[in-house]
Amino acid sequence: MQEEKNTAEFYLGTVKAWSNAAGVQIQLDGQDNPMTKRFKMMLMCRPLKVNARVVVMKHSGTYIVLGEISNPNSHRDITTLETDATLATTVEKVNEIISWMKTQGMVW
Repeated sequence: MQEEKNTAEFYLGTVKAWSNAAGVQIQLDGQDNPMTKRFKMMLMCRPLKVNARVVVMKHSGTYIVLGEISNPNSHRDITTLETDATLATTVEKVNEIISWMKTQGMVW
């Protein structure tokens, strides 16, 4: 009995459409058109936005979106608040984070 080798190939691509029910439609770098089939994604990828750059793994004839590629400085957090921040400053920072999350498709 000959063992099959589990090999995976990795690609970069762009999200063209996605939904929790249907999966992710991707266009791999170098392709002229997006694939018509929808593929699975890692749970930590949700929600993805259209035109997001992603790392895709091909394994056993299918593709899985592993994660989004983005600028590491593009995240927001509240660590910039000082310990003596006023309620108004805190609310302003939280609203800034929520607004940013909306632009990233994380809040809808």
